Amino acid sequence: MTDVIGRFFKYLLVFVLGAGGLVMALSHDRLHVYQSALRETSPQITMRYEQLSVDMDEAAVRRHFAGVNLDCFGQPREANGLGDRVCYAPIDAVDGNAALTLALFFNKGRLSVAVVHVPWWRHVGMKKRLLARYGEPGSGGVTDKDTPILRWKLPNGDLDFVRDRDLNPLNWSGVVWLGKDSSR
Repeated sequence: MTDVIGRFFKYLLVFVLGAGGLVMALSHDRLHVYQSALRETSPQITMRYEQLSVDMDEAAVRRHFAGVNLDCFGQPREANGLGDRVCYAPIDAVDGNAALTLALFFNKGRLSVAVVHVPWWRHVGMKKRLLARYGEPGSGGVTDKDTPILRWKLPNGDLDFVRDRDLNPLNWSGVVWLGKDSSR
């Protein structure tokens, strides 16, 4: 009997290590973010999505996120599809919920997209906070990978959040503000 139990635990250990190795291999490009989040202390911020605007330039965004050390650099718009300049910062929390990073994208010098990356284990908490703050979302559609999203229509743009947590615990969710051009 003990031989059967011992064999079971040996196979279970091999399975768990194999599954863990597979998850790590599929997420190697994200591990540095988790390493930074676990080793360093970063700011806790309040997003104030309603105050973001496509009229904000980089200086206005830096004032809006005072105390956050934004690292900004130019890149071709084709590289990410979101902007020709990005400002990035590690953050510990947003609106009281654990977070990993803040990324702000600019087009022609103006804010176009803001993204907060939320760790897998805080997906449900962020979803609850967004529902409490903005109410029930409208129809959101799906991402380019057919993942259902929740979408809230704000006066200054759309706020999107992936409806369901990913199966891979190293993948994060993103709260994405897509600015609305006031001239439209």
